[in-house]
Amino acid sequence: RFKKGEAMTTIPVKVKWVKEKYDVEVMVDEPVEVFKAQLYALTGVPPERQKITAGAKKIEDSTDLKTLNLKPNQLMMLIGTADVLAAPAEKQVFVEDLAPEEMHGMIAAGVPMGLENLGNTCYMNSGLQVLNAAPDLIDSVTSIQGGPNQFDLQQNLALSARDLFKQMKTAHEPVKPFGFLTRLRALFPQFDQQGEHGGHMQQDAEECLTQIMQVLNSKCKVNDQGAVDELFGIEMDVRVKCAETDAEPETRETEKLQKLACHIEGAVPTGDGGSKGGTDLITQSIEKSLQGTLEKMSPSLGRLAVYNRTYKVKKLPKFLLTQFVRFYWKQDTQKKAKILRSVKFPLLLDMKEYCTDEYQSRIEKYRAQVLKKQEEEKEAKKKQRTGGGDAEKKPDEAAAAEAGAAGG
Repeated sequence: RFKKGEAMTTIPVKVKWVKEKYDVEVMVDEPVEVFKAQLYALTGVPPERQKITAGAKKIEDSTDLKTLNLKPNQLMMLIGTADVLAAPAEKQVFVEDLAPEEMHGMIAAGVPMGLENLGNTCYMNSGLQVLNAAPDLIDSVTSIQGGPNQFDLQQNLALSARDLFKQMKTAHEPVKPFGFLTRLRALFPQFDQQGEHGGHMQQDAEECLTQIMQVLNSKCKVNDQGAVDELFGIEMDVRVKCAETDAEPETRETEKLQKLACHIEGAVPTGDGGSKGGTDLITQSIEKSLQGTLEKMSPSLGRLAVYNRTYKVKKLPKFLLTQFVRFYWKQDTQKKAKILRSVKFPLLLDMKEYCTDEYQSRIEKYRAQVLKKQEEEKEAKKKQRTGGGDAEKKPDEAAAAEAGAAGG
């Protein structure tokens, strides 16, 4: 991924396709495939069918977007046929079209309101929504006491988070997080960087989330511990062994994390024009993240040597935060690059195989309860779909049948 503190340069342009015009933020530091992915999301024209021009210049997959010298609001042209989408079976209803009583129902059900983009602030908004999904943390943040302090910028940001999360609980429309953004930029000036055209730059969402979590951890408590450490803290058992000699014994250490980094690999091109490999599932990326190497001084060899590091989960948190690591540094071009790959993940992530043997034995009882409940729910839904079984029996009949089965 790109380096911390490094900002992305974006240029606002207009893209004309058939009779429509779209406003697009072009990330000129990214490869053309990212721009094409943006256009695909807007128009439905697959990247392989897209023909894009900027004035007299034709944009190829190998084009460096920086060399185009794009100007703000410059008109670009897109030619290509969109995929034909099947009509939805049911009419989609959008939040803004809901009646007031329906909106109240959504709020009562805990469906959060969105946050407005205040100009390349999607990186901040996404992190805030991640934290908003952890009710224990929100309870701790919204209970912060006191007022602003000009000498404590961390306290001011925590207070803004308190006010913002309270507003999100009762809002009937998307919230504009102006106060939080102002105090975030006051505490962390890197998020206040502006481009040559005066607009604020895009930033790294993971870096922003990490900074916010550190502040909330220092200002909020759960069970007399930092709230983030208590609710998101992961303990890893790390085994370190020299890969170049057996003379050194394996060592063990404990490493504490607040998020699990899941590394993604892109597919490798094959000679026949296809590709193979790559990360398709979150379980694959977790497995890759639990293996690593480092180079350090070897006391037995008297020089730098390669050591293998193997990780196992020693303690899981109440809320497991996973991060897809999509950015990496390309040595040949000396530029950051993004891996554009869809990675699937299950609604229920079973972490047992990634834990130490000791921790597996501790959680087995609770894991079995969850799996049993999941199987019961699956079976109940199956009976509802088929319309048979005990679901159709009257309460008295069902009770009698259950008693007979127990007695027989």
